[in-house]
Amino acid sequence: MNAEAKVSPQDKTALSYWFPIIQAAGLPVPKTKIVYITDEAKKSIWAAFDGKDEGDPQPFFNQLANAATEIGFPCFLRTDYTSNKHQWEDTCYLKSAADIPRHVFELAEFSVCCDMIGIPWDAWVVRELLPTIPFGTCPYYGNMPVCREFRLFVDEGNVRCFHPYWPLDSLKQGGAKVNYTKLCRLNPTEENNLKLLASRAGQALGGSWSIDILETKNGWYVTDLAEAYKSFHWEGCEKNL
Repeated sequence: MNAEAKVSPQDKTALSYWFPIIQAAGLPVPKTKIVYITDEAKKSIWAAFDGKDEGDPQPFFNQLANAATEIGFPCFLRTDYTSNKHQWEDTCYLKSAADIPRHVFELAEFSVCCDMIGIPWDAWVVRELLPTIPFGTCPYYGNMPVCREFRLFVDEGNVRCFHPYWPLDSLKQGGAKVNYTKLCRLNPTEENNLKLLASRAGQALGGSWSIDILETKNGWYVTDLAEAYKSFHWEGCEKNL
């Protein structure tokens, strides 16, 4: 099934919309597999929210396990819209197939409770856990690793601005002890490389986007995107319009 098949043209923030486009454009991205949840599994998880035992989600869990085995454990689990990485060890950081039911439930519950009306959780995404270079961890966020990561905003491929991904206050709330200055520093070559990656992604997609780029031992990878108007933007930035 085409990864875009279940996403409307307007639903551009969904990974299943933008990922095939930037992958086809040759950008460095994690290995990724998309699995659509079955009606039976969704019914079962909805029932579990109320403490009921209905339906059989196991075939869907098996699909995720097969995808994760192909990618390799540990891997990164998310939905089309969120990884809820502030609960790292209970949501997106998947160590084994045995952990899939619990992590799916946690991510589904977070999705249902997110905002006032929730966010969709029909598409599930298993991704390669990239070999990052952590500067520390956030013990209050499930030991989430803190790495150099930046968010760039683009309009039609033109870079509008860029910022460190993590505000200092967010890391403090997570209990991280890191050299924040070093975490946020880019040399001129790195800055140019990130702007080039963001520009290429923006040109491939068209429109206005936020583009998250993560440092790894194998270089910089494009990991997440969203329509710009839906993305967190640092207060005080003159480009935050």
